[in-house]
Amino acid sequence: MSFSGNKLLFICGLLLSTFFCKAQHNPLYDQYRYNGLAINPAFAGSREVMNVAVLYRMQWLKMESAPVTQTLAGDFPLYNPQLALGLLVVNDKTGVYGKTGIYGIYAFRIKTRKGKFSLGLQGGFDRMREDLTEIKTLQSGDPMFDAGQHRLFMPNIGIGSYYYSKTCFAGLSIPRLLLYVPVGADKYKGKLSLHDVMLYGGVNITVHPSFKIKPSTLIRYSPHDIMIDVNCNAVFLPGERLEAGLSYRSTKVWGVTAGIRINPRIHIGYAYDHAFGIANIAGGSHEMLLRYEFRYRINAQNPLYLK
Repeated sequence: MSFSGNKLLFICGLLLSTFFCKAQHNPLYDQYRYNGLAINPAFAGSREVMNVAVLYRMQWLKMESAPVTQTLAGDFPLYNPQLALGLLVVNDKTGVYGKTGIYGIYAFRIKTRKGKFSLGLQGGFDRMREDLTEIKTLQSGDPMFDAGQHRLFMPNIGIGSYYYSKTCFAGLSIPRLLLYVPVGADKYKGKLSLHDVMLYGGVNITVHPSFKIKPSTLIRYSPHDIMIDVNCNAVFLPGERLEAGLSYRSTKVWGVTAGIRINPRIHIGYAYDHAFGIANIAGGSHEMLLRYEFRYRINAQNPLYLK
């Protein structure tokens, strides 16, 4: 059988997608500091007000059927200041493969001398799907492409810890403790695995009355891979209305970020990253974020690092 360019691209994407389906990694995020619930359930309630964040990411713009991720995250502290709840919905699609995850989140928080320490738990499911009927082939009757649609329902749980204060933050989380492995034809079994551990932290440094910097790093660990993100944002004072920054990922990806606070309730963020070297053929990625906080007292703004 001869292969068209699109079919060859699909097969390469299929191999890549199969790897991600088996590893079940969480999607990449450039603005994880503003979308903390997506990587750590212990983030719930840390804003001290009810807030909702919506994120849209388009990755590898030069590739057809490249990954696209949508995230909806919301959380709020309860009347008991030690407790907080949250909800996370993530939709991720690459080519003919897709995954939708829905997780409820609970966090227990302890006040320390200078900040707060939080323990988080999330539970829910991922619904994996593939639709090979979307593939256009040069010849009909190929059993691989005529296999039709497949669905896989995968319950899962995640845990996390998070410390935050006015000057720093640090977190350790495993958003998905269960790794699903094949045990037969169209059958999978979940087993406990440290396949996507996230360790991250940052500080808040005022270097001048007119601006401060926020360096941070995120380390993602799996048994066969370690990925490191390094970021540094400059925030302009007073009011922290504007910010801009640079980022670098250990996979030879450079990026820029920008944010604007429309008012004390609305924050808009944008990030662009671009791969260099061999990965340059994939092109860059766009990421847009909108966060709304339900504040009822303007002067009650949380002064913590993660703004």
